[in-house]
Amino acid sequence: MARRIAYTGEPVLSLDEVARQCRLDAEDMQAALIEQVIIPGITQQAEALAGAAVREAEYQEHWPASYASGRVLEIGQVKAIVSVCQVQADGSEQPLNVATRLVHSAKETRLLFPAGRPAGELSIRYLAGTDLDRHPGVRSWLLMHAATAYEHRETVVTGQTLAKLPGTFLDSLLSEITLPARF
Repeated sequence: MARRIAYTGEPVLSLDEVARQCRLDAEDMQAALIEQVIIPGITQQAEALAGAAVREAEYQEHWPASYASGRVLEIGQVKAIVSVCQVQADGSEQPLNVATRLVHSAKETRLLFPAGRPAGELSIRYLAGTDLDRHPGVRSWLLMHAATAYEHRETVVTGQTLAKLPGTFLDSLLSEITLPARF
């Protein structure tokens, strides 16, 4: 299972974009709520639903020795490989200088080792994130869900988290980046 190490990109929506979508005036806007709860919350929901990185981040996944070259990376919208390390018996990681190539299909990215896959367990770090200019439906999904979350903030914002919004036809806007089921 891939895990996010850290976000490396800016938030996918700005305060101004959400305010415009919600038709808010500056004096009516709850900036902290939008920036600290709503935008991160809907970003996380989109990523969970699609299985793809929406906001650019660095991810790490471990490949056992049985995983061959050409395997699909677990997170969609991969941009670049950051590092490939061989996991040692004590759990430490030995960086490898190996050639890699990413092969992008419609929704998935495969990692190839042109000179052959290194032996043993590997730790692979990569950057992933959605280009919202290439996938405008994702931006629309984010904006519509941000507006819904803001409009119903008393019922969907609980503490510092965002409750799951009801599934609707809007989820089809994420179809361009949604990974296919693997089971």
